[in-house]
Amino acid sequence: MPRRLSLSLIFVSILSVGLHASSIDPFAVNDGMIPPKSAYDGPLFPFHYNYPEGKEEPVSMPWQKVLGGKPLTPENAQAYILALKAYVATKGMKTFLMEPEKWNTGPQTGWYSMLWAGEAVEATDWEGREAIYGTYTGQIMAKAVYADYGLTVDIRNHAAIYYDDVAARTLGRVWKGCDPKTGQCVPRVSKGEAQFDEGAIVVKSAGVTATPEQWPVLEGAAKWQIYRKPFDLNGTIEKAQPQVTDIRVGIFDIIVKDSVAAPETGWVFATLVYDKDAPGKDAWDRMVPLGAMWGNDPEVNSAKNPKMPLQENYINPKAPAYAKVTLGYGERLSGPFDIAVKYNVEVDGKIVPALRSSSCLSCHGTASYIPGKSSMTTFFYPAKDHSGQPWVMYTPGSKEWNAWFQNRWGDEPQSSEKEAIALDYSTFLEAVLMNYAAASGEKSSDPKRFLKWKAYRTFHAH
Repeated sequence: MPRRLSLSLIFVSILSVGLHASSIDPFAVNDGMIPPKSAYDGPLFPFHYNYPEGKEEPVSMPWQKVLGGKPLTPENAQAYILALKAYVATKGMKTFLMEPEKWNTGPQTGWYSMLWAGEAVEATDWEGREAIYGTYTGQIMAKAVYADYGLTVDIRNHAAIYYDDVAARTLGRVWKGCDPKTGQCVPRVSKGEAQFDEGAIVVKSAGVTATPEQWPVLEGAAKWQIYRKPFDLNGTIEKAQPQVTDIRVGIFDIIVKDSVAAPETGWVFATLVYDKDAPGKDAWDRMVPLGAMWGNDPEVNSAKNPKMPLQENYINPKAPAYAKVTLGYGERLSGPFDIAVKYNVEVDGKIVPALRSSSCLSCHGTASYIPGKSSMTTFFYPAKDHSGQPWVMYTPGSKEWNAWFQNRWGDEPQSSEKEAIALDYSTFLEAVLMNYAAASGEKSSDPKRFLKWKAYRTFHAH
């Protein structure tokens, strides 16, 4: 059974009607795979879901000082990113990055994790949360992607995600009726519960399985340990035994709800990457801005006008070169492990070896949910068909393609389906709602939906 954390806080009784699945524990701390002490004898990830309650309250947003009350621009974005970095450092994020054992044993004050994300869910191919550092399995990348920057092995990233106390108020609304004593946990999203409060911060940090010897750009990077099964380019090797594995941290995302900085979307996605040559005394100091994105630049058709500058996107010209290999469409922001570049896809009947197809905001802007269905309402990428290989993509720059690169507020779904509920740019919330739907026995409108999802997960790996 997955390791559970006994909490004194018991949520209020359920006010929503829904199905309960006894086979999947929404309160599971991890996927149930606990490393033997002979392999790892340190502290395990503690699960905090005692989300704060109450109405939206004004919060201090000191990072806004660099804006002077005006929106973000490419000129002030670097200062904004560094102000965000300084702020989260005061809230314990440097400890999270640099001192895993101290973080696991400390109070983790003000940071929370997601329900319905602990156990593996076979129907959605969700692999659950691993036991040592609470990470989730991510994308697999062939060594050829970074061959010019010294990578000699295929890699997989593993990411940890945390919500600050402001962001966690939203989780508290969504999961208000959840009761750890009964295991009952039905989401509430139909009345705007999933809309995040102003000032909410989500952090996602990821490390990869390469050692500094296998990828020199990681020399001196922060090291975490995880307990996972090995992988190959086709995905997780299911018959293999899990192993304690070292990963080196190369990316740190700070995602903030800030309508002053981002008046067209409400969100700023900022990414730090590891630069071994940056000044500083430790790996936290050497996490430098890759860039920020606060809109999709819908007025810029990068396929037809590739030299037209983006106005809602900033890429640090001094960021390490390896981190720019996988920038997204028109060089919109995407982190080095986020697979904004798709390989060997079909466009207009021809195979394209590499296509910049996504970005932080265009991907997260698809997040939505239809109660009663376990279908993904809008796919992450502008693809006509992603159920097999190769993916068939819309023509870059076309009306259909450009639908992914519009500016929308978080309560406006990209999907035109009548019952679609926008999830305010939270693809993680979308994923766990699909876990809930699958576990609850909700019926998909598409009988091949889970087969398509598994095909996506496999192809998304590389």
